[in-house]
Amino acid sequence: MVSLTRSTVLTCVGWRPHAWSICGICQTTDGMELAAELVRAGLGHGYAGYPAFDTRKYSIRVFDTGVMEAFLRRLPPRSRSDFKDYLAHFRIRDTSRLTAMSLLAVTEARLPSDGFSLVDPLDPDASACDILFEIAGHRHYAATRPYLTEGAVLDLIPEPTNIYDSTAVRIEASGRLIGYVNRLQSKTVITWLSKRAVACWLERLNGATGSPEAFAFLRMRLSREALAG
Repeated sequence: MVSLTRSTVLTCVGWRPHAWSICGICQTTDGMELAAELVRAGLGHGYAGYPAFDTRKYSIRVFDTGVMEAFLRRLPPRSRSDFKDYLAHFRIRDTSRLTAMSLLAVTEARLPSDGFSLVDPLDPDASACDILFEIAGHRHYAATRPYLTEGAVLDLIPEPTNIYDSTAVRIEASGRLIGYVNRLQSKTVITWLSKRAVACWLERLNGATGSPEAFAFLRMRLSREALAG
């Protein structure tokens, strides 16, 4: 089951295939805010901007009106008859603490019609966390799919010699490289691997032949005993 005590700051990521860390969305007492200045900074790196917040039209530094409403439109209404099935898709069973920010963090506000998503940067000091995440770069390792089984144990291995990112964390299944931890989360995962007990499994395989996707489920606890509990 995914834990719903999430970070109060999420990171916007641009439209695929150009995925970039762009801005922070933070929870406030009045709702949500989006840092417009960082959105503008990302426009030169392949980020198309979020349609609801046109940074070229407004000179403000922070959007604080309509942010919650804009992102909630990326979630199905709770009144839908299959809303429980939607939650189960993300391993969510306990809805007692299901805030809007929690649901955006867990689901990443993904829609099948575009490549925009939100990423929880994770808390390196957290004592417990369950998170379902997409395995980054899996499409480059599609040849491994015949050997993959949903539910299989995955190995998370720091790769400090990676020429593109010294905080990269490779994901292996039975010794085969199948992708990486999202670079926005990898630094925290490295901290967890050294100071916490971490386990990871292959949750599901999705996507079309030309764009395969794989998702992993990570569980972190303070000790191996708590991890097994």
